[in-house]
Amino acid sequence: MVKAAKVKTNPFEPFVEALRKKQTELLDSYARDKEAGNQQPDDGIQDLADKAASAYSKELNFSLSDGERQLLMLIDEAFVRVKDETYGTCTNCGTVIGEKRLQAVPWTPFCIDCQELQEKGMLQ
Repeated sequence: MVKAAKVKTNPFEPFVEALRKKQTELLDSYARDKEAGNQQPDDGIQDLADKAASAYSKELNFSLSDGERQLLMLIDEAFVRVKDETYGTCTNCGTVIGEKRLQAVPWTPFCIDCQELQEKGMLQ
């Protein structure tokens, strides 16, 4: 009799999928904004100040907001924690992060208590 090999499943796979989905949304949004900015006509602007304003406007369209950039960093860090098998554990105090919190904010590095401390500026 041949025994079936045990397949190790990742209990965090639904959260990993949510992380991938959010990462894809952010990167797709950036790509759309960049494409739209590239398609903006220069309108034959001759004035140096107008050119600078137009270039700034295009760059603004291309760039991610600070919040989006920070969110992408948190998502990348979450992927590292999944790989290191520390995902779902608070990076500050080491307690298990609740499933409902992970469902709501799968990229969170903190349990709810440490998140509150961080928001108050009391977390190192």
